[in-house]
Amino acid sequence: MQLSTFKDVENFKEQLTYWLKAQLLKNDQPVSTIFISYGSLDERCKVWHSTDVDHFIVIKRAIKFLDQYYEKNRQLPALMKFDVVSHTEEKSWQDVDAEVNNQKHNNHYRKGISFDENFNVAFLEQEIYGKALIKGLVYNKPNFFDEININNAIKAKYPILKKTIKLTELNKVWVFDTTAVFYENGEFLALQSTGPENGVRFIQDNKKAEIKDLILKNADFLHREILDSGCFVYGYFPAYNRELRGYNTVRHCTAVYALLETLEVEYNQNYLPKIKKAIQYAIDTFYREVNDLAFMIDGVEPNFEVKLGSNAAAIFMFAKYQEITKDDQYQPYAENLAKGIRHMVNSDGETTHVLHFPSLEEKEKFRIVYYDGEAALGLLRLYQLNGDETLLELVKLMFEHFILKGYEKYHDHWLSYCTNELTKICPEEKYFKFGLSNYLKHMKFILNRKTAYATFLEMMMSAYKMIQRIKELNLTELYEQAQLEQLSHLIEHRVEFQRSTGFFYPEVAMYTAKPSQILNAFYVRHDRFRTRIDDQEHNLSGFVAYLNYFENQV
Repeated sequence: MQLSTFKDVENFKEQLTYWLKAQLLKNDQPVSTIFISYGSLDERCKVWHSTDVDHFIVIKRAIKFLDQYYEKNRQLPALMKFDVVSHTEEKSWQDVDAEVNNQKHNNHYRKGISFDENFNVAFLEQEIYGKALIKGLVYNKPNFFDEININNAIKAKYPILKKTIKLTELNKVWVFDTTAVFYENGEFLALQSTGPENGVRFIQDNKKAEIKDLILKNADFLHREILDSGCFVYGYFPAYNRELRGYNTVRHCTAVYALLETLEVEYNQNYLPKIKKAIQYAIDTFYREVNDLAFMIDGVEPNFEVKLGSNAAAIFMFAKYQEITKDDQYQPYAENLAKGIRHMVNSDGETTHVLHFPSLEEKEKFRIVYYDGEAALGLLRLYQLNGDETLLELVKLMFEHFILKGYEKYHDHWLSYCTNELTKICPEEKYFKFGLSNYLKHMKFILNRKTAYATFLEMMMSAYKMIQRIKELNLTELYEQAQLEQLSHLIEHRVEFQRSTGFFYPEVAMYTAKPSQILNAFYVRHDRFRTRIDDQEHNLSGFVAYLNYFENQV
Protein backbone atom coordinates (compact mmCIF):
# COMPACT_ATOMS: atom_id res chain seq x y z
CA MET A 1 0.00 0.00 0.00
CA GLN A 2 1.39 3.39 -1.01
CA LEU A 3 1.92 6.03 1.66
CA SER A 4 -0.41 8.91 0.96
CA THR A 5 -1.35 10.61 4.25
CA PHE A 6 0.88 13.29 5.73
CA LYS A 7 1.05 11.46 9.05
CA ASP A 8 2.12 8.17 7.46
CA VAL A 9 4.75 9.88 5.32
CA GLU A 10 6.20 11.74 8.31
CA ASN A 11 6.40 8.51 10.31
CA PHE A 12 8.04 6.79 7.36
CA LYS A 13 10.68 9.53 7.01
CA GLU A 14 11.44 9.35 10.72
CA GLN A 15 12.06 5.59 10.52
CA LEU A 16 14.13 5.98 7.36
CA THR A 17 16.27 8.76 8.86
CA TYR A 18 16.99 6.58 11.89
CA TRP A 19 18.06 3.68 9.66
CA LEU A 20 20.22 5.83 7.38
CA LYS A 21 22.01 7.43 10.34
CA ALA A 22 22.72 4.04 11.88
CA GLN A 23 24.22 2.71 8.66
CA LEU A 24 26.28 5.76 7.77
CA LEU A 25 27.69 6.18 11.28
CA LYS A 26 29.09 2.66 11.34
CA ASN A 27 30.57 2.87 7.82
CA ASP A 28 34.27 3.59 7.56
CA GLN A 29 33.97 5.43 4.23
CA PRO A 30 35.59 8.72 3.15
CA VAL A 31 32.25 9.81 1.68
CA SER A 32 28.65 8.83 2.36
CA THR A 33 26.46 7.62 -0.50
CA ILE A 34 22.75 6.82 -0.52
CA PHE A 35 20.77 5.25 -3.37
CA ILE A 36 16.96 5.36 -3.53
CA SER A 37 15.35 2.96 -5.99
CA TYR A 38 11.69 3.79 -6.53
CA GLY A 39 8.78 3.11 -8.84
CA SER A 40 5.82 0.82 -9.48
CA LEU A 41 5.22 -2.64 -10.89
CA ASP A 42 4.27 -1.12 -14.25
CA GLU A 43 7.74 -0.05 -15.35
CA ARG A 44 11.43 -0.24 -14.51
CA CYS A 45 12.27 1.62 -11.31
CA LYS A 46 14.27 4.82 -11.31
CA VAL A 47 17.32 5.27 -9.10
CA TRP A 48 18.29 8.52 -7.36
CA HIS A 49 21.53 8.85 -5.44
CA SER A 50 23.66 11.39 -3.63
CA THR A 51 27.18 11.53 -2.18
CA ASP A 52 28.82 13.86 0.34
CA VAL A 53 31.61 13.82 2.90
CA ASP A 54 29.04 14.85 5.51
CA HIS A 55 26.51 12.09 6.13
CA PHE A 56 24.00 14.55 7.63
CA ILE A 57 23.93 16.44 4.35
CA VAL A 58 23.37 13.34 2.26
CA ILE A 59 20.53 12.19 4.55
CA LYS A 60 18.97 15.66 4.30
CA ARG A 61 19.10 15.43 0.49
CA ALA A 62 17.46 11.99 0.54
CA ILE A 63 14.59 13.24 2.70
CA LYS A 64 14.21 16.33 0.51
CA PHE A 65 14.00 14.10 -2.57
CA LEU A 66 11.16 12.13 -0.96
CA ASP A 67 9.41 15.35 0.12
CA GLN A 68 9.51 16.65 -3.44
CA TYR A 69 8.15 13.38 -4.78
CA TYR A 70 5.29 13.47 -2.27
CA GLU A 71 4.47 17.11 -3.03
CA LYS A 72 4.23 16.31 -6.74
CA ASN A 73 2.34 12.99 -6.50
CA ARG A 74 0.53 13.24 -3.14
CA GLN A 75 1.85 9.80 -2.30
CA LEU A 76 5.19 8.01 -2.09
CA PRO A 77 6.17 5.34 -4.65
CA ALA A 78 4.70 1.86 -4.37
CA LEU A 79 8.16 0.28 -4.45
CA MET A 80 11.07 1.77 -2.49
CA LYS A 81 14.51 0.34 -1.78
CA PHE A 82 17.30 2.15 0.05
CA ASP A 83 21.00 1.34 -0.32
CA VAL A 84 23.90 2.76 1.65
CA VAL A 85 27.38 2.21 0.26
CA SER A 86 29.30 0.18 2.83
CA HIS A 87 32.57 -0.57 1.04
CA THR A 88 34.33 0.99 -1.96
CA GLU A 89 37.42 -0.19 -3.83
CA GLU A 90 39.32 1.48 -6.65
CA LYS A 91 40.14 -1.08 -9.35
CA SER A 92 41.66 -1.05 -12.80
CA TRP A 93 39.07 -1.37 -15.54
CA GLN A 94 41.04 -4.22 -17.07
CA ASP A 95 40.73 -6.23 -13.85
CA VAL A 96 36.98 -5.68 -13.57
CA ASP A 97 36.46 -6.47 -17.24
CA ALA A 98 38.53 -9.66 -16.94
CA GLU A 99 36.61 -10.73 -13.82
CA VAL A 100 33.31 -10.47 -15.69
CA ASN A 101 34.67 -12.18 -18.81
CA ASN A 102 36.03 -15.08 -16.78
CA GLN A 103 33.20 -15.77 -14.36
CA LYS A 104 32.55 -19.45 -13.78
CA HIS A 105 28.82 -18.71 -13.83
CA ASN A 106 27.42 -15.80 -15.81
CA ASN A 107 25.74 -12.79 -14.21
CA HIS A 108 27.31 -13.33 -10.80
CA TYR A 109 29.30 -10.11 -10.50
CA ARG A 110 27.78 -8.76 -7.32
CA LYS A 111 29.26 -5.26 -7.04
CA GLY A 112 27.95 -1.84 -7.94
CA ILE A 113 30.15 0.23 -10.23
CA SER A 114 30.93 3.94 -10.19
CA PHE A 115 32.75 5.38 -13.19
CA ASP A 116 34.26 8.14 -11.10
CA GLU A 117 35.52 8.63 -7.56
CA ASN A 118 32.67 10.96 -6.56
CA PHE A 119 29.79 8.69 -7.66
CA ASN A 120 28.65 11.14 -10.34
CA VAL A 121 27.92 8.17 -12.65
CA ALA A 122 27.19 5.04 -10.67
CA PHE A 123 25.00 1.98 -10.94
CA LEU A 124 23.86 -0.49 -8.31
CA GLU A 125 24.50 -4.17 -9.03
CA GLN A 126 20.76 -4.64 -9.60
CA GLU A 127 20.73 -1.81 -12.16
CA ILE A 128 23.66 -3.36 -13.99
CA TYR A 129 21.74 -6.56 -14.63
CA GLY A 130 18.28 -5.02 -14.85
CA LYS A 131 19.48 -2.94 -17.81
CA ALA A 132 21.91 -5.58 -19.15
CA LEU A 133 25.00 -3.39 -18.76
CA ILE A 134 26.72 -6.72 -18.28
CA LYS A 135 25.39 -8.88 -21.07
CA GLY A 136 25.43 -12.52 -22.08
CA LEU A 137 24.21 -13.80 -25.42
CA VAL A 138 23.99 -17.44 -24.35
CA TYR A 139 24.46 -19.07 -20.96
CA ASN A 140 27.62 -21.00 -21.90
CA LYS A 141 29.51 -18.06 -23.44
CA PRO A 142 31.28 -15.41 -21.30
CA ASN A 143 29.53 -12.22 -20.19
CA PHE A 144 30.81 -8.86 -21.35
CA PHE A 145 30.19 -5.19 -20.69
CA ASP A 146 27.88 -3.78 -23.36
CA GLU A 147 29.03 -0.26 -24.27
CA ILE A 148 25.79 0.63 -26.05
CA ASN A 149 23.65 -0.41 -23.09
CA ILE A 150 25.95 1.40 -20.66
CA ASN A 151 25.69 4.67 -22.56
CA ASN A 152 21.94 4.30 -23.02
CA ALA A 153 21.63 3.78 -19.27
CA ILE A 154 23.77 6.87 -18.55
CA LYS A 155 21.68 8.95 -20.94
CA ALA A 156 18.45 7.82 -19.26
CA LYS A 157 19.69 8.26 -15.70
CA TYR A 158 21.84 11.40 -16.13
CA PRO A 159 20.36 13.39 -19.05
CA ILE A 160 22.07 16.62 -17.95
CA LEU A 161 25.59 15.16 -17.96
CA LYS A 162 25.88 14.49 -21.72
CA LYS A 163 28.55 11.92 -20.84
CA THR A 164 29.67 9.08 -23.11
CA ILE A 165 31.91 6.24 -22.00
CA LYS A 166 34.32 4.41 -24.28
CA LEU A 167 35.29 1.16 -22.62
CA THR A 168 38.62 0.98 -24.45
CA GLU A 169 39.64 4.30 -22.89
CA LEU A 170 38.66 3.49 -19.30
CA ASN A 171 41.53 3.20 -16.82
CA LYS A 172 39.84 2.65 -13.51
CA VAL A 173 36.47 2.38 -11.81
CA TRP A 174 35.22 2.25 -8.25
CA VAL A 175 33.34 -0.90 -7.27
CA PHE A 176 31.19 -0.97 -4.16
CA ASP A 177 28.98 -2.98 -1.82
CA THR A 178 25.85 -1.72 -0.14
CA THR A 179 23.65 -2.37 2.87
CA ALA A 180 20.00 -2.16 1.91
CA VAL A 181 16.37 -2.30 3.03
CA PHE A 182 13.13 -2.66 1.08
CA TYR A 183 9.97 -0.96 2.31
CA GLU A 184 6.95 -3.28 2.33
CA ASN A 185 3.69 -3.28 4.29
CA GLY A 186 4.87 -0.67 6.76
CA GLU A 187 8.20 -2.38 7.44
CA PHE A 188 11.80 -1.89 6.39
CA LEU A 189 12.89 -5.38 5.36
CA ALA A 190 16.63 -5.95 5.72
CA LEU A 191 18.24 -7.29 2.55
CA GLN A 192 21.25 -9.55 2.32
CA SER A 193 24.54 -7.89 1.47
CA THR A 194 27.31 -9.17 -0.85
CA GLY A 195 27.65 -12.68 -2.22
CA PRO A 196 25.13 -14.63 -4.31
CA GLU A 197 22.16 -13.52 -2.19
CA ASN A 198 22.98 -9.81 -2.45
CA GLY A 199 19.93 -7.54 -2.40
CA VAL A 200 17.36 -10.18 -1.43
CA ARG A 201 15.33 -10.30 1.78
CA PHE A 202 15.99 -12.63 4.67
CA ILE A 203 13.31 -15.08 5.78
CA GLN A 204 11.25 -13.12 8.28
CA ASP A 205 9.54 -15.78 10.35
CA ASN A 206 8.97 -19.49 9.81
CA LYS A 207 10.90 -20.98 6.90
CA LYS A 208 8.15 -23.34 5.83
CA ALA A 209 5.60 -20.54 5.96
CA GLU A 210 7.86 -18.51 3.68
CA ILE A 211 8.21 -21.42 1.26
CA LYS A 212 4.45 -21.96 1.23
CA ASP A 213 4.00 -18.30 0.37
CA LEU A 214 6.49 -18.64 -2.51
CA ILE A 215 4.71 -21.72 -3.84
CA LEU A 216 1.29 -20.07 -3.82
CA LYS A 217 2.56 -16.86 -5.38
CA ASN A 218 4.40 -18.77 -8.08
CA ALA A 219 1.37 -20.98 -8.71
CA ASP A 220 -0.62 -17.80 -9.35
CA PHE A 221 2.10 -16.59 -11.74
CA LEU A 222 2.19 -19.89 -13.64
CA HIS A 223 -1.61 -20.06 -13.82
CA ARG A 224 -1.69 -16.56 -15.33
CA GLU A 225 0.83 -17.62 -17.97
CA ILE A 226 -1.72 -20.04 -19.49
CA LEU A 227 -3.34 -18.32 -22.47
CA ASP A 228 -6.94 -18.82 -23.55
CA SER A 229 -5.70 -21.36 -26.10
CA GLY A 230 -4.23 -23.52 -23.33
CA CYS A 231 -0.68 -22.75 -24.44
CA PHE A 232 1.72 -21.15 -21.95
CA VAL A 233 3.69 -17.99 -22.45
CA TYR A 234 6.97 -19.88 -22.79
CA GLY A 235 9.04 -17.39 -20.81
CA TYR A 236 10.86 -14.06 -20.73
CA PHE A 237 14.25 -12.43 -20.72
CA PRO A 238 13.27 -9.74 -18.19
CA ALA A 239 15.89 -6.99 -18.75
CA TYR A 240 13.97 -5.74 -21.78
CA ASN A 241 10.78 -7.80 -21.40
CA ARG A 242 11.60 -10.05 -24.33
CA GLU A 243 9.32 -13.04 -24.73
CA LEU A 244 11.09 -16.36 -25.39
CA ARG A 245 10.42 -17.95 -28.74
CA GLY A 246 9.86 -21.61 -29.45
CA TYR A 247 7.97 -24.22 -27.48
CA ASN A 248 8.59 -27.64 -26.02
CA THR A 249 6.21 -30.52 -25.40
CA VAL A 250 8.00 -31.84 -22.31
CA ARG A 251 8.05 -28.43 -20.65
CA HIS A 252 4.39 -27.79 -21.40
CA CYS A 253 3.31 -31.05 -19.77
CA THR A 254 5.60 -30.81 -16.75
CA ALA A 255 4.53 -27.20 -16.13
CA VAL A 256 0.91 -28.38 -15.98
CA TYR A 257 2.03 -31.21 -13.69
CA ALA A 258 3.76 -28.78 -11.31
CA LEU A 259 0.75 -26.46 -11.22
CA LEU A 260 -1.37 -29.47 -10.28
CA GLU A 261 1.12 -30.27 -7.49
CA THR A 262 0.48 -26.86 -5.93
CA LEU A 263 -3.13 -27.92 -5.36
CA GLU A 264 -1.72 -30.36 -2.79
CA VAL A 265 -0.48 -27.33 -0.85
CA GLU A 266 -3.66 -25.29 -1.14
CA TYR A 267 -6.54 -26.47 -3.28
CA ASN A 268 -7.59 -23.72 -5.68
CA GLN A 269 -10.65 -24.76 -7.65
CA ASN A 270 -10.27 -21.67 -9.85
CA TYR A 271 -7.12 -23.10 -11.45
CA LEU A 272 -8.87 -26.16 -12.90
CA PRO A 273 -10.51 -24.55 -15.97
CA LYS A 274 -7.18 -23.26 -17.27
CA ILE A 275 -5.42 -26.48 -16.32
CA LYS A 276 -7.95 -28.42 -18.38
CA LYS A 277 -7.40 -26.03 -21.27
CA ALA A 278 -3.65 -26.67 -21.04
CA ILE A 279 -4.22 -30.44 -20.99
CA GLN A 280 -6.52 -30.22 -23.99
CA TYR A 281 -3.96 -28.07 -25.80
CA ALA A 282 -1.38 -30.84 -25.28
CA ILE A 283 -3.78 -33.43 -26.69
CA ASP A 284 -4.84 -31.35 -29.68
CA THR A 285 -1.36 -30.10 -30.53
CA PHE A 286 1.04 -32.89 -29.65
CA TYR A 287 -0.83 -36.20 -29.24
CA ARG A 288 -0.69 -38.54 -32.23
CA GLU A 289 -1.62 -42.20 -32.74
CA VAL A 290 0.15 -44.57 -35.12
CA ASN A 291 -1.54 -47.95 -35.38
CA ASP A 292 -1.99 -49.04 -31.76
CA LEU A 293 0.68 -46.71 -30.36
CA ALA A 294 0.54 -43.11 -29.20
CA PHE A 295 3.26 -40.45 -29.15
CA MET A 296 3.67 -36.80 -28.21
CA ILE A 297 5.32 -35.02 -31.13
CA ASP A 298 7.71 -32.10 -30.97
CA GLY A 299 9.32 -29.81 -33.50
CA VAL A 300 8.00 -28.18 -36.67
CA GLU A 301 6.46 -29.92 -39.65
CA PRO A 302 7.84 -31.61 -41.74
CA ASN A 303 10.52 -32.32 -39.13
CA PHE A 304 8.32 -33.66 -36.36
CA GLU A 305 10.03 -36.00 -33.94
CA VAL A 306 9.05 -38.19 -31.00
CA LYS A 307 10.97 -37.84 -27.75
CA LEU A 308 10.86 -40.57 -25.14
CA GLY A 309 10.63 -37.87 -22.47
CA SER A 310 7.62 -36.23 -24.12
CA ASN A 311 5.49 -39.36 -23.77
CA ALA A 312 6.58 -39.67 -20.16
CA ALA A 313 5.85 -36.02 -19.31
CA ALA A 314 2.33 -36.31 -20.73
CA ILE A 315 1.69 -39.39 -18.58
CA PHE A 316 2.85 -37.44 -15.49
CA MET A 317 0.37 -34.70 -16.36
CA PHE A 318 -2.57 -37.05 -16.96
CA ALA A 319 -1.79 -39.13 -13.88
CA LYS A 320 -1.42 -36.14 -11.55
CA TYR A 321 -4.70 -34.68 -12.80
CA GLN A 322 -6.43 -37.99 -12.07
CA GLU A 323 -4.78 -38.27 -8.66
CA ILE A 324 -5.87 -34.73 -7.69
CA THR A 325 -9.38 -34.69 -9.15
CA LYS A 326 -10.31 -38.42 -9.21
CA ASP A 327 -11.37 -37.82 -12.83
CA ASP A 328 -10.06 -40.65 -15.05
CA GLN A 329 -11.05 -39.18 -18.43
CA TYR A 330 -7.41 -38.92 -19.56
CA GLN A 331 -6.33 -42.44 -18.53
CA PRO A 332 -6.84 -43.91 -22.04
CA TYR A 333 -4.42 -41.31 -23.45
CA ALA A 334 -1.85 -42.23 -20.79
CA GLU A 335 -2.22 -45.95 -21.53
CA ASN A 336 -1.74 -45.39 -25.25
CA LEU A 337 1.36 -43.29 -24.58
CA ALA A 338 2.74 -46.08 -22.39
CA LYS A 339 2.47 -48.36 -25.43
CA GLY A 340 4.54 -45.79 -27.30
CA ILE A 341 7.19 -45.93 -24.57
CA ARG A 342 7.22 -49.75 -24.77
CA HIS A 343 7.95 -49.40 -28.49
CA MET A 344 11.08 -47.37 -27.57
CA VAL A 345 12.48 -49.91 -25.07
CA ASN A 346 14.20 -53.09 -26.29
CA SER A 347 14.31 -56.53 -24.70
CA ASP A 348 17.39 -55.57 -22.64
CA GLY A 349 15.68 -52.53 -21.08
CA GLU A 350 17.68 -50.14 -23.27
CA THR A 351 15.84 -47.12 -24.64
CA THR A 352 15.83 -45.23 -27.93
CA HIS A 353 15.46 -41.55 -27.21
CA VAL A 354 14.21 -39.92 -30.42
CA LEU A 355 12.24 -41.19 -33.43
CA HIS A 356 11.28 -39.57 -36.71
CA PHE A 357 7.55 -38.98 -37.01
CA PRO A 358 5.45 -40.46 -38.54
CA SER A 359 7.83 -43.15 -39.82
CA LEU A 360 8.97 -44.04 -36.26
CA GLU A 361 12.44 -44.70 -37.61
CA GLU A 362 15.28 -44.12 -35.16
CA LYS A 363 16.58 -40.55 -35.21
CA GLU A 364 18.84 -40.52 -32.14
CA LYS A 365 19.61 -43.49 -29.93
CA PHE A 366 20.66 -41.15 -27.14
CA ARG A 367 19.99 -37.45 -26.66
CA ILE A 368 19.85 -36.69 -22.93
CA VAL A 369 19.97 -39.00 -19.93
CA TYR A 370 16.85 -37.47 -18.37
CA TYR A 371 14.60 -39.28 -20.85
CA ASP A 372 15.36 -42.69 -19.35
CA GLY A 373 14.34 -41.76 -15.82
CA GLU A 374 11.32 -39.84 -17.09
CA ALA A 375 10.13 -42.86 -19.09
CA ALA A 376 10.46 -45.27 -16.18
CA LEU A 377 8.72 -42.83 -13.84
CA GLY A 378 5.90 -42.27 -16.31
CA LEU A 379 5.26 -46.01 -16.52
CA LEU A 380 5.26 -46.27 -12.72
CA ARG A 381 2.84 -43.35 -12.31
CA LEU A 382 0.43 -45.09 -14.66
CA TYR A 383 0.94 -48.45 -12.94
CA GLN A 384 -0.04 -46.83 -9.66
CA LEU A 385 -3.35 -45.89 -11.26
CA ASN A 386 -4.28 -48.94 -13.33
CA GLY A 387 -2.28 -51.79 -11.74
CA ASP A 388 -1.07 -53.11 -15.12
CA GLU A 389 1.73 -55.54 -14.15
CA THR A 390 3.31 -55.34 -17.62
CA LEU A 391 4.19 -51.72 -16.86
CA LEU A 392 5.92 -52.67 -13.62
CA GLU A 393 7.84 -55.46 -15.32
CA LEU A 394 9.04 -53.07 -18.00
CA VAL A 395 10.27 -50.61 -15.34
CA LYS A 396 12.15 -53.44 -13.58
CA LEU A 397 13.75 -54.39 -16.89
CA MET A 398 14.81 -50.78 -17.46
CA PHE A 399 16.28 -50.63 -13.94
CA GLU A 400 18.40 -53.69 -14.63
CA HIS A 401 19.87 -51.73 -17.52
CA PHE A 402 20.32 -48.59 -15.35
CA ILE A 403 22.15 -50.59 -12.68
CA LEU A 404 24.28 -52.48 -15.21
CA LYS A 405 25.34 -49.26 -16.95
CA GLY A 406 25.95 -47.35 -13.71
CA TYR A 407 23.33 -44.66 -14.29
CA GLU A 408 23.78 -43.42 -10.72
CA LYS A 409 26.80 -41.51 -12.05
CA TYR A 410 24.39 -39.07 -13.72
CA HIS A 411 22.82 -38.00 -10.40
CA ASP A 412 19.54 -37.58 -12.27
CA HIS A 413 16.53 -36.14 -10.46
CA TRP A 414 14.09 -38.19 -12.56
CA LEU A 415 15.86 -41.40 -11.58
CA SER A 416 15.67 -40.26 -7.95
CA TYR A 417 11.91 -39.76 -8.32
CA CYS A 418 11.60 -43.13 -10.04
CA THR A 419 13.68 -45.03 -7.48
CA ASN A 420 11.59 -43.62 -4.66
CA GLU A 421 8.38 -44.78 -6.34
CA LEU A 422 9.79 -48.19 -7.28
CA THR A 423 10.92 -48.90 -3.72
CA LYS A 424 7.37 -48.25 -2.52
CA ILE A 425 6.26 -51.15 -4.67
CA CYS A 426 9.40 -53.33 -4.67
CA PRO A 427 11.48 -52.57 -1.56
CA GLU A 428 14.49 -54.51 -2.80
CA GLU A 429 18.03 -53.79 -1.64
CA LYS A 430 19.42 -53.26 -5.15
CA TYR A 431 16.97 -50.44 -5.80
CA PHE A 432 17.69 -48.78 -2.48
CA LYS A 433 21.44 -49.00 -3.14
CA PHE A 434 20.96 -47.43 -6.54
CA GLY A 435 18.94 -44.61 -5.00
CA LEU A 436 21.62 -43.94 -2.38
CA SER A 437 24.43 -43.97 -4.93
CA ASN A 438 22.49 -41.49 -7.07
CA TYR A 439 23.12 -38.67 -4.57
CA LEU A 440 25.87 -39.68 -2.12
CA LYS A 441 28.82 -38.82 -4.37
CA HIS A 442 27.19 -35.60 -5.54
CA MET A 443 26.61 -33.83 -2.22
CA LYS A 444 29.87 -31.85 -2.17
CA PHE A 445 29.23 -30.63 -5.70
CA ILE A 446 25.70 -29.54 -4.75
CA LEU A 447 26.96 -27.75 -1.64
CA ASN A 448 29.47 -25.68 -3.62
CA ARG A 449 27.29 -24.97 -6.65
CA LYS A 450 26.70 -21.20 -6.92
CA THR A 451 23.71 -21.30 -9.24
CA ALA A 452 20.08 -21.98 -8.34
CA TYR A 453 20.04 -25.36 -10.06
CA ALA A 454 16.51 -26.38 -9.10
CA THR A 455 16.69 -30.09 -9.95
CA PHE A 456 19.16 -30.63 -7.08
CA LEU A 457 16.37 -30.11 -4.56
CA GLU A 458 14.03 -32.41 -6.49
CA MET A 459 16.66 -35.15 -6.49
CA MET A 460 17.46 -34.77 -2.80
CA MET A 461 13.83 -34.65 -1.67
CA SER A 462 13.03 -37.88 -3.56
CA ALA A 463 16.07 -39.48 -1.93
CA TYR A 464 14.99 -38.12 1.46
CA LYS A 465 11.56 -39.76 1.10
CA MET A 466 13.21 -43.04 0.11
CA ILE A 467 15.45 -42.90 3.19
CA GLN A 468 12.38 -42.57 5.43
CA ARG A 469 11.18 -45.84 3.93
CA ILE A 470 14.56 -47.45 4.62
CA LYS A 471 14.20 -46.35 8.23
CA GLU A 472 10.64 -47.70 8.50
CA LEU A 473 11.75 -51.06 7.11
CA ASN A 474 14.58 -51.26 9.69
CA LEU A 475 17.22 -51.68 6.98
CA THR A 476 19.92 -50.61 9.40
CA GLU A 477 22.97 -51.04 7.18
CA LEU A 478 21.43 -49.07 4.33
CA TYR A 479 20.19 -46.38 6.72
CA GLU A 480 23.68 -45.92 8.12
CA GLN A 481 25.00 -45.39 4.59
CA ALA A 482 22.42 -42.72 3.81
CA GLN A 483 24.15 -39.80 5.59
CA LEU A 484 20.74 -38.42 6.47
CA GLU A 485 22.01 -35.64 8.71
CA GLN A 486 24.31 -34.30 5.98
CA LEU A 487 21.54 -34.65 3.40
CA SER A 488 19.12 -32.75 5.65
CA HIS A 489 21.60 -29.90 6.06
CA LEU A 490 22.12 -29.83 2.31
CA ILE A 491 18.39 -29.75 1.62
CA GLU A 492 17.98 -26.76 3.94
CA HIS A 493 20.97 -25.08 2.28
CA ARG A 494 19.59 -25.52 -1.24
CA VAL A 495 16.07 -24.42 -0.26
CA GLU A 496 17.47 -21.14 1.03
CA PHE A 497 19.87 -20.77 -1.91
CA GLN A 498 17.13 -21.30 -4.51
CA ARG A 499 14.83 -18.91 -2.66
CA SER A 500 17.35 -16.11 -2.38
CA THR A 501 19.07 -16.43 -5.77
CA GLY A 502 16.27 -17.52 -8.07
CA PHE A 503 12.94 -15.90 -7.13
CA PHE A 504 11.66 -12.54 -8.35
CA TYR A 505 10.83 -10.79 -5.12
CA PRO A 506 9.73 -7.19 -5.75
CA GLU A 507 13.15 -5.87 -4.66
CA VAL A 508 14.68 -7.78 -7.57
CA ALA A 509 11.85 -7.52 -10.12
CA MET A 510 11.65 -3.71 -9.78
CA TYR A 511 14.85 -3.23 -11.82
CA THR A 512 13.50 -5.09 -14.88
CA ALA A 513 11.61 -3.58 -17.81
CA LYS A 514 8.15 -4.66 -16.65
CA PRO A 515 8.20 -5.89 -13.04
CA SER A 516 4.56 -7.00 -13.02
CA GLN A 517 5.30 -9.44 -15.85
CA ILE A 518 7.79 -11.50 -13.86
CA LEU A 519 6.98 -10.78 -10.21
CA ASN A 520 6.91 -14.03 -8.19
CA ALA A 521 8.46 -16.03 -11.01
CA PHE A 522 11.52 -18.24 -10.60
CA TYR A 523 14.47 -17.35 -12.80
CA VAL A 524 17.84 -18.68 -13.93
CA ARG A 525 20.39 -15.97 -13.26
CA HIS A 526 23.23 -17.48 -15.31
CA ASP A 527 21.06 -17.42 -18.45
CA ARG A 528 20.09 -13.72 -18.57
CA PHE A 529 17.67 -14.15 -15.65
CA ARG A 530 15.61 -16.41 -17.89
CA THR A 531 12.07 -16.98 -16.66
CA ARG A 532 10.79 -20.08 -18.47
CA ILE A 533 7.93 -22.46 -17.68
CA ASP A 534 10.27 -25.31 -16.80
CA ASP A 535 12.09 -23.04 -14.34
CA GLN A 536 8.76 -22.66 -12.55
CA GLU A 537 8.12 -26.42 -12.73
CA HIS A 538 11.44 -27.58 -11.27
CA ASN A 539 11.35 -25.06 -8.43
CA LEU A 540 7.72 -25.76 -7.61
CA SER A 541 8.21 -29.53 -7.52
CA GLY A 542 11.20 -29.27 -5.19
CA PHE A 543 9.60 -26.74 -2.88
CA VAL A 544 6.28 -28.60 -2.70
CA ALA A 545 8.14 -31.78 -1.70
CA TYR A 546 10.11 -29.84 0.93
CA LEU A 547 6.98 -28.27 2.37
CA ASN A 548 4.99 -31.50 2.48
CA TYR A 549 7.60 -34.07 3.49
CA PHE A 550 10.73 -32.59 5.02
CA GLU A 551 11.38 -32.76 8.74
CA ASN A 552 14.74 -31.53 9.90
CA GLN A 553 16.74 -34.38 11.42
CA VAL A 554 19.04 -32.18 13.46
